[in-house]
Amino acid sequence: MEKYLVYSFGFQPMSDVAADVLCAMLAEVGFDSFQQTDEGVEAYVAQTAGVEESVVSELLQLFPLPDVQVSFSVSELENRDWNEEWEQNGFEPIVVPGLCVIHDTQHDVEPQPYDILIRPRMAFGSGTHETTSQLVELLLREDFSQRMCLDMGCGTGILAICMALRGAKQVVAVDIDEFSVENTRENCELNHISTVDVIHGDASVLSQQPPINIRKGATPFGFDFIVANIHRNIIIADLPQYVLHLNRGGRLMVSGFFTEDIPAVQQAAEQLGLQLIHQQSRNNWVVLVFVKK
Repeated sequence: MEKYLVYSFGFQPMSDVAADVLCAMLAEVGFDSFQQTDEGVEAYVAQTAGVEESVVSELLQLFPLPDVQVSFSVSELENRDWNEEWEQNGFEPIVVPGLCVIHDTQHDVEPQPYDILIRPRMAFGSGTHETTSQLVELLLREDFSQRMCLDMGCGTGILAICMALRGAKQVVAVDIDEFSVENTRENCELNHISTVDVIHGDASVLSQQPPINIRKGATPFGFDFIVANIHRNIIIADLPQYVLHLNRGGRLMVSGFFTEDIPAVQQAAEQLGLQLIHQQSRNNWVVLVFVKK
């Protein structure tokens, strides 16, 4: 079984925002599961991921909330099946009244028009974060009939599943984490979704020739709609790839950053010919929608 380390982080003062920000940052360097505590966050990383304490210390120097002090300690976990532990514990169902419910196999839920079953295991993005929940609401109110869609940084595959449920002709889901790739495939099967193709890699895989891991008969890689729920810096770095593979008139929906990050993301997008057509926020977490003219 995989051996894990647990990093115990403490915040002064403690806040849900600080916990969410830190989890998003840690996910980018290899941490694959998180649990919020009264004092802060417990974050789990496989020893084989090669994440050194020095990497974590350097990351904390970039923590964007200057009024929050962060400390941490690290210890080795006993050797047991943490995937099974995560699955048994599950997560609290996420309900958007009159629209959808996202839940695991551990909870009974009230029926909604869209019932999405997720076995999150250790993949990032069960739907509890403000960015994911906002995106789910927006996507499930959209008509994707016959459209080609891309979910960058798919995590558990929630957003890809939403687009497939709303009629997408094909969804390509991409994640740099192999476990997330496996988890997205599993969750698509749980929801009887057959129009999602999952790829391991970053945005550069969109330009690989020939494309990899695409089911026979699928049509890569010109998209009518792209969604990316990732850190601001990664979104800005990957914008050229998104624009290259976004059809004219297509839309790009991005999230995973704060209201104060809007100018940087908007400027980078507009320099590549995108136009901002919608923005919204919840608890300072932003969703921006651009169109390619």
